[in-house]
Amino acid sequence: MLEFAGLDLLTVAIGFACFALGAWLGTLFPDIDRFRLFRLRHRSIVTHSFLMPALLWAGLSLASVEWAEWLVTGFAAGVALHLAFDLFPGKWRGFALVDVPKLGRCTRSVSTVLLFSNLFLCVILSVSIFPEHGLAGVLAYTATLAALYSYGIWAKKEHFAAGPLLTILTLGGDAL
Repeated sequence: MLEFAGLDLLTVAIGFACFALGAWLGTLFPDIDRFRLFRLRHRSIVTHSFLMPALLWAGLSLASVEWAEWLVTGFAAGVALHLAFDLFPGKWRGFALVDVPKLGRCTRSVSTVLLFSNLFLCVILSVSIFPEHGLAGVLAYTATLAALYSYGIWAKKEHFAAGPLLTILTLGGDAL
């Protein structure tokens, strides 16, 4: 067994990979509403919320899969990162506004509150699971979110997006 600083490196590597996969899927999941599944419109509150990470977290108690908590922690962190970017659209109109099924698009103020509160709940959910993994969890959390954040900037061809970065760092730091 390879160890470094008291950590089993294979366990850390598998946990990190599961966290990274969950985070990547979490950054993609909210935009599944673009496919109009269940007649959801883009930026639906159903997909742009803590609902799916919470359901996955609740399912952890039923799962006997060893790495499920790393995956769910990453998924919640990925959704949080996606919502952090969504808090800073080019213009607050059209698809930038949160859609509530049967009610329609919210105002800019309501959309901001909904996105921020769900972002906060996703961060709380993700950091409430990973602390039992100690240093390995902190490293996985930090490195993966940094990589995904960098990819988000590159993919959207934006300048340095300070808003999403400061939002996620502030919430993540407060939750720890």
